[in-house]
Parts: sequence; C-alpha cells; structure tokens
Amino acid sequence: MTAIHTKKTAETAIDVLLICAMKDEYDQVLKVTDGLATGWNEHALDNGWMVADACFTTSSGTTLSIRATHASYMGREQAQATASKLIHEQPARCIAMSGICAGRRDKVALGDVIFAERLWSYDAGKLTVEEGQQRFQGDQLQYRPSQVWVQRMQHVPVPAPNTSWLSLRPALPLELQEDWVLLRILAGEEPCQHADFNTACPNWSDVLPRLWLRQWLEKPLTLTVTGRQHAEQLNLLYPGGLPAPADFWIHVAPMATGAAVSEDAGIFPRLAESMRKVLGIEMEASALGALGEMHGIPVLVAKGVSDYGDAFKDDRYRKFAARAAAECLLTLLRKSADLLPGCADTIETSPATFENTSTETIDLNLPRDLIAVLAEEYPDVRDARALWQRAGGKASEVENMPRPFDLWQRLWQRSRQGALARPEMIVQAALDDLPDNAVLLRYLTLLKK
Repeated sequence: MTAIHTKKTAETAIDVLLICAMKDEYDQVLKVTDGLATGWNEHALDNGWMVADACFTTSSGTTLSIRATHASYMGREQAQATASKLIHEQPARCIAMSGICAGRRDKVALGDVIFAERLWSYDAGKLTVEEGQQRFQGDQLQYRPSQVWVQRMQHVPVPAPNTSWLSLRPALPLELQEDWVLLRILAGEEPCQHADFNTACPNWSDVLPRLWLRQWLEKPLTLTVTGRQHAEQLNLLYPGGLPAPADFWIHVAPMATGAAVSEDAGIFPRLAESMRKVLGIEMEASALGALGEMHGIPVLVAKGVSDYGDAFKDDRYRKFAARAAAECLLTLLRKSADLLPGCADTIETSPATFENTSTETIDLNLPRDLIAVLAEEYPDVRDARALWQRAGGKASEVENMPRPFDLWQRLWQRSRQGALARPEMIVQAALDDLPDNAVLLRYLTLLKK
C-alpha cells in the first residue's frame, strides 16, 4: 500500500492522522504522555483548523509523528470530511480514530476498549414495506484492517493495575449499585442504614431514580413485581454476594456504525443475527474505513465503552473510556510503526514531519528535517562513519543499521548526550560538503546561539 498523494509529495507525509468525533475525546488524546518524544503542540493550520502535533518514540527507537484533531459535529459525514480536508493538505500514512462507543452488555464492561477488526454501517441497506410492515434489508459493506494489524491489536498488553490512568475509572458501575440496593430491600433491610452503604452505593442519588425509572421500585422503597423477580434472580446467582466489578480489558471485535445515538436495548441482539461477534456501535468509523480503503492506507479504530446502547447510561465512564481508547490506540501505533505504508523507504527521507519550522518550535532533541538531510546525503554506514569521525566522534560509535534515518537519529541522540562529536560539529562537517544547504545553515545558526 502507498500513502495518499495530493498536492504535496509523500516526503512530507505525517505518520498518523488521528481523528476524534468530539472535542472531549480529543482532549483525552492530548493527555497521553507515555512514549511522548516531543510535547503536544496545539496550533491552527493556515485554514484556521485546530490540530495538535506530537512525536512519540516507537518500540524500535524511531519516532512516530501524530496529528490529532476533532470534527465540529458527530457523525460519519463530519468525520470523513474532516479527514479528507486534512489529508488533502498534508498526506498521512495511516488514519486512526479514538473515542467512545456503546458496548454489548455481558460481553464487555464499562470502560473497556474495543479495537475494530472490521467496520460496517449497520443502517445501510434497503427499507421495504410488506403487508403494512416495514422491513430492513442490510447491506454489509465491510472495511477491515489487514490480518497483521489485527494480530498486532491482539498483542496490545492490558496495562498493569497500578497504571496511573486506570485510576480514573469509576470504581463501581451504577448497575452494580442498583443490584446491591435491590438485595438489601429483598432482605428487609434499609439500604441507607446498612454498614456498607457508603462503599457499596456511593452514588445513591443517581441510583434511586434509575430504579424508579426501571420500574423495579415503587416510591419510596418498595419492590415491584419485576424488581422482586430481578432481586430473587440475583440472590440465586450470587448467594455469596455480588461479584466485584470486572477488571479493565481490551477486546478485538467487529464494530458497527450508525447515524443515530442508540438508546435501544435490543440493538445488539439484532446486530448479532448477522454479525455474531459484534461488540461495539458508534457513529463515525465506517466512513473513515471507506476513505482509507479508497486511498490504500490502514484505518485503525479504538473506542472505549461508555454505555450499553440503551436508555440507562452511566455518563461517569465517558471521560475514562475516551482516555483508555487513546492510550491503547497510541500503544498499538508505537508498537506497530513498522507496518505503516512506506516506513521502509520514505519515512527516513522525510525532511520535516510538520510544516511549522520556525525557530520557536524547532526541537533540537529530534530535528527530523536535519536528520532527514543527513540520512539522504550520508545513507551508507561508511559515509556516516566518515562524517562522524570528521566531527570528532569515534568510529566504534557508528552502528551498522539498515535504515539511514534510524542511524542518524541514534547518532544525533548520542551527540546530544555527551559524545565527542557535538551537534554543531556534525552540522559544520556536513556543511563542508554541502555549503549551500539551507537546513544545515539554519541549524548551525541555532546551535551556535
């Protein structure tokens, strides 16, 4: 596969364009710092559109350029239009999306992350009327990442329990608190007077209206027929007490896209009739799948489960779900940068990840345009070693690495960490060969300040 080519060449391609549907999802992306090589730089493009740029280190020690943004409104059309506009202005090797979704009850827990191993629009098809009854015939045009990407998704590790961002996950789902209240009432106890009340039902003011809405309680605290049946079933299933909340988990499964926010308890059973393993529904991703397929670049989607697609939403999980999706997606990208189109032959010759190269924003710890010049002019290890020695370095410090960009990135980091070949000496040695190179001249001026 090859990167999208528009007015700009593939040489200026960013690695990943990360689209969010809403700003609060985008805000959580900008909180991801694990592996961050250069901090998030939020700025407006020439057309006024707000984006945030950053570079992350990969598992192989290279860097990965990320441009994150969000659409103005939810929905397929907005997400696809946003991605198309940005890629037209600057190519990308991958389209990614993180945010929230509805998850399939009893298959996923609130806050879990789902990687989409296939995408489709569940509301695309034909609507007919037969004998006065509407009937929908779906058209499942699927978009799928390659099998190797799916395997990499399956290898994203579940974070350790002491991972800092996991502490943001609400401790007790409202539904578990509801069940505790029902069991107390079934036992003839007053929930508010119980010794465990503060720990077992910390969200009492939210739980009680939900029990009334479900019609499991009559006001104030009397079990209805259906409420008693539910409580008795819980008593049979969990005689030793309710189970603890499920641990955080990462799933790889089909994800469906629809035009409307779902508050329909029957939606997953219906979808499962034609897509047995579906675990998530959301409102944008299939459009990005179509865009990526058209241009031959991978589309990677991770969504955190914020609700179950019915009327009983637990909005406390929204922020955590968006953060978890962003963390897991960036982990996948950092561990799988070798799968990006063109990574073997165009990334190392990229003169600049982002177009903003003013002296105020140049990062001397990772000057990608300078490293790209060195990689292009001295691609052979022998040439690199000769330049390194002319700058005062030791020949033994130049490793045999197959990719010139990786080699010069390693040497530059070494020069910044105390090697005899100092950064300004490397640039000066290269200028002896290339006295009119604008990139070298600019960096020599910066380094001498």
